[in-house]
Amino acid sequence: MTEHKGTVGRGARGVIRGIDAELDRVEGKLSGYRELVSERNRLLAARAALTGQGSRSASGKRRVSQDEVAAYLADHPGSLPAQIADALGVPVTNVSAHLYRGKDTRFFRGGSGWQLQRHTG
Repeated sequence: MTEHKGTVGRGARGVIRGIDAELDRVEGKLSGYRELVSERNRLLAARAALTGQGSRSASGKRRVSQDEVAAYLADHPGSLPAQIADALGVPVTNVSAHLYRGKDTRFFRGGSGWQLQRHTG
């Protein structure tokens, strides 16, 4: 029996049906997994809000808000991102991202480190 290119024989169709059924089964499990991860993130956020410990990312590392960075700079003007990160217990990249997003509106780089913008008005 010869098969033409692009066509599937009877035996292969059964195998394909079996693969499709297995894919459906796995996809169903993935859907449940995604729901569990989403629920875990909601529970972590609720716990953090109640304990005041800050939220945690999916990797379990503490997150920091721009307000927390600003509060630290209010008490420690001229701090470097690494100093802020160490004090807040978060990765330096998180602190740097907030500083650069708020650059020239909320924060500025001056002197030996970062400062809060002083609003006059």
